[in-house]
Amino acid sequence: MYPILSEHVSLRLLETPILYDFVNDEIYELDDEAYQCAKYFTGIHSVDEITSKIQSSKDKISEFLDALVEENLIIMKDEPQSQKGEDIFIQKRSLVPSLRSILTHITEKCNLSCVHCYLGKKSNKELDMNILLNLIQQFDDLQGLKILISGGEPLLYSKIFDFLKKIQKYRIRRVLLSNGVLIDDSAAQKLKKYVHEVQISIDGMKSHDSFRKKEGAFEDAIQAIKTLKKYGVTVSVGTMIHKENIKELPSLQEILQKLNVDSWILDAPSLAGEFLKNKNFQVSIESAGEALKNFGWGTQFEDLSNVYACGAHLCAVMTNGDIAKCGFFYDNPVGNIKYDTLESCWKKIISQYIWKLDTLNCYKLGCPYLAECRGGCRYRALQYTGDLMDLDPIKCNFYNFQKKH
Repeated sequence: MYPILSEHVSLRLLETPILYDFVNDEIYELDDEAYQCAKYFTGIHSVDEITSKIQSSKDKISEFLDALVEENLIIMKDEPQSQKGEDIFIQKRSLVPSLRSILTHITEKCNLSCVHCYLGKKSNKELDMNILLNLIQQFDDLQGLKILISGGEPLLYSKIFDFLKKIQKYRIRRVLLSNGVLIDDSAAQKLKKYVHEVQISIDGMKSHDSFRKKEGAFEDAIQAIKTLKKYGVTVSVGTMIHKENIKELPSLQEILQKLNVDSWILDAPSLAGEFLKNKNFQVSIESAGEALKNFGWGTQFEDLSNVYACGAHLCAVMTNGDIAKCGFFYDNPVGNIKYDTLESCWKKIISQYIWKLDTLNCYKLGCPYLAECRGGCRYRALQYTGDLMDLDPIKCNFYNFQKKH
């Protein structure tokens, strides 16, 4: 028998080796012996060959293979596969911490004028596709797992489906972030083919239209979910908590549950970009904390070692090519993908913008929730306190942690 990785699985060498099911967004950690075995899952080597090469017992290898087959992570072939592919997976270990997700702002074109947009005024700028393709190749080389495709509205990118088609060859998860307005049957069928998840932004019910400055935007978003679900697309919803939607969240939750939305992620918008002009929408710390406690389901995977503060495995690429820790730090780029390598930029982010938990004021205050909370959002901490290392008051409220003076 000849084991080969399932088409929806990639082998990655992060801080620890993993098998990543990028269709279902699940990580399976491997010990070193399992990793040495998995490197031969190319469909070319027989079980006997693999057992001999890694000098392990056949019973132990068989038990490992049976477990992987049960999880649909590998397929056992009766005959060796063509050697058109790699003979063995040869990988360069990731940097530490590893870059696992990349948020790509591919265009500033947008069909809405949202009051909280941190990018500020929209324009016709977009990233050249050749630059984008080079970025994804570098991300893949760095053992990346997930690309988040954003804008503006990414469906307005001039070559969006051509771009999505070209990056299909990479064993990474592709997530499109959209306002839903442009998602009809035709778009949904293409998205089903090219991406693994579409995240629709819904920021309330009646208040969604005023928050997005477009009458009918809420109905457009709901219809987009229905259309995507009709074609079997995994759908998540992102909601920004604001002053006008707090009372609508129970009803919105009921609607999203009926629509079988796969995950619902809530957050409070930061005072950046357009939101600086619309502070009347800003929710109180107490209301935001309560909303985060009571609503939403599903999570986006993060490092499980509880060593680093938030965003330790993410960077953002802006439409001009600038690379920053995240979108909120767009005015503090560490480089530009047009001139710098992604690896060199990530090294700068590690040295300047990745913080271990024990450097935060939360740690010094002995917060018992630190490992779970991870210190909250550093940008939000900076906004409220003026200190990147200080507390994120919304997350403190979520955990009911009181700072002792």
